[in-house]
Amino acid sequence: MNRFCSFLGSVLILMAFSACAPISQIQSSVSQFDQATHTAANTETAFLDAVMTVDCEAQFYEEAYKYALKQQDNFNLKGYCTQNVLTSEQNATRKSMMDAIVLYADKMQALATSDDNKQLDTNSQTLAQNLISLATNSGIKLQNSDSAIVKVVETAFITIANLALDQIKCKNIREAALKMQPQLVNVVEALKNENWAFGQAMGKQTGKFGEMELQLKALIAKSHKENNDPAETFFNVVNGRNLLLSLNQVPKQSFGLPGTAPGDPAKPVNDALDAIVNCNKAIAETKSGGINAAANDLYKRATAALDLYKSIASAK
Repeated sequence: MNRFCSFLGSVLILMAFSACAPISQIQSSVSQFDQATHTAANTETAFLDAVMTVDCEAQFYEEAYKYALKQQDNFNLKGYCTQNVLTSEQNATRKSMMDAIVLYADKMQALATSDDNKQLDTNSQTLAQNLISLATNSGIKLQNSDSAIVKVVETAFITIANLALDQIKCKNIREAALKMQPQLVNVVEALKNENWAFGQAMGKQTGKFGEMELQLKALIAKSHKENNDPAETFFNVVNGRNLLLSLNQVPKQSFGLPGTAPGDPAKPVNDALDAIVNCNKAIAETKSGGINAAANDLYKRATAALDLYKSIASAK
């Protein structure tokens, strides 16, 4: 029987790890890796949502201020905006990069099972084919237009997809992890660079919120002078304070995790991406304790960052 990772493959997995830990423990650790990687994918999505939210909020308040000063003729109460920082096409490309990482983690979990059938489901196989199509049809568009970077991402997409489709055969999960580590690193590094660029743009937008206090004071003082209505002035001051308290949540949340450098809102999600690479390295080193610790670290980082970015996206 020439099936990929057949019963012989399962025996080889057991032999490879028998000196380290029971096979069930290895399977559990790799399963944790897969689940934590899915959480990291949700974190990436939440980060991009936060970038778009901050962009739209900054535009809304800037337009409202200009309207108040009669510097423009209209304003948009619904908060719709033209995405200046992150377009829908850019968002789709970053999603495909995370899809490739998740697809790899799913395949690793399949390889770690005791089942003879190591194939992924139909949806995953379709995703793998889509990644190959994207890579072979110049569908990967990055902020950094360096052709060399795009090329390594295209190669990584094809290689990971071929593993998922059983076109790349491995004796055990250690061999798969070793073989795929460079490809995983290439996708993660490219995605981190993209996140960093968007994070910097996000930081610039949150900086605009810091200017709002002076703008509000100027508007309230102007209204008070022209109308001389104590009640209206009082409510303007109270509403202005409430607005500032709401706005202040965005920049504070952006840098809210321990160790997060000021001006780098992308650090939490990028740390989670690094944790994916570290966990795969632990799998390649065949140390179940190390895999478990790395998977736990990945999950904690991804979950904390996910909560952070969700809070930013909802801070309206």
